[in-house]
Amino acid sequence: MNIGIVGTGNMGEAILKGLLDNGLSLNEVICVDKSQVSLDRIKNVYKVQGSSEINSVKDCDVVLLSVKPQNMEEVLPQLGKHLKQNALIISIAVGITSANIVKQLGVEKAAVIRAMPNTPALVGKGVTGIAKGEFATDEQLNIAKNLLKAIGKIVVVEEKLIDVVAAASGSGPAYYFYVTELLIDAAVANGLTREVAQVLVENTFTGSSALFENSDDDVNKLRKKVTSPKGTTQAAIEYLESKDLKGIWENALKAAIKRAEEISKN
Repeated sequence: MNIGIVGTGNMGEAILKGLLDNGLSLNEVICVDKSQVSLDRIKNVYKVQGSSEINSVKDCDVVLLSVKPQNMEEVLPQLGKHLKQNALIISIAVGITSANIVKQLGVEKAAVIRAMPNTPALVGKGVTGIAKGEFATDEQLNIAKNLLKAIGKIVVVEEKLIDVVAAASGSGPAYYFYVTELLIDAAVANGLTREVAQVLVENTFTGSSALFENSDDDVNKLRKKVTSPKGTTQAAIEYLESKDLKGIWENALKAAIKRAEEISKN
């Protein structure tokens, strides 16, 4: 199976690395990028074929689109002229619907899978939500699953929910880093040095993640095990609840989903 990766930014590179680490041979993949600097680096690091010309994907069975949403309008019409018959398109662009991709490709009944990975894919610990477009088959969905599991876990959703995946998971690492940053700042404000606060908070979060991953308990039960009645943890959680933290998170995700919908209409 020949695979073309169009766009060699962080996510394109993460997927390339995952595929190569999982047995894809060098002669089965070609990377395309209009940035010669990025392309030269990818070719040097991974020893793969590379080109700045979109027509180099003409023999690819699968084309992975890892270009930014704002560049899709430029890339898709050109790509459509050079696609192999029955090629599978996997797009990781947020907000660009499969119907829109088919239309801009100009290829009747093009098979499109939308995928929403996140940045932990860079260390093989990502999670990717995928959804098939109207003309993609179950077999092609399985192809996408088998390819993208190289960078972490996979969940399958209906396309109408892919923007929710983007809001909850695609943007999720930024939320994690933001909360970590705020908790470090709060600890510093209460007297700890930044160095000590950073060690405490970072290792508490990574340790808690490992505990969650290796526990049979759900997250609610794990939280309650730490929250002793009338203790310090309960005091902090009650304060957060008094500020409607649950509602804040719901509204934050709604804002992200709304932005994805706005992108799809532009």
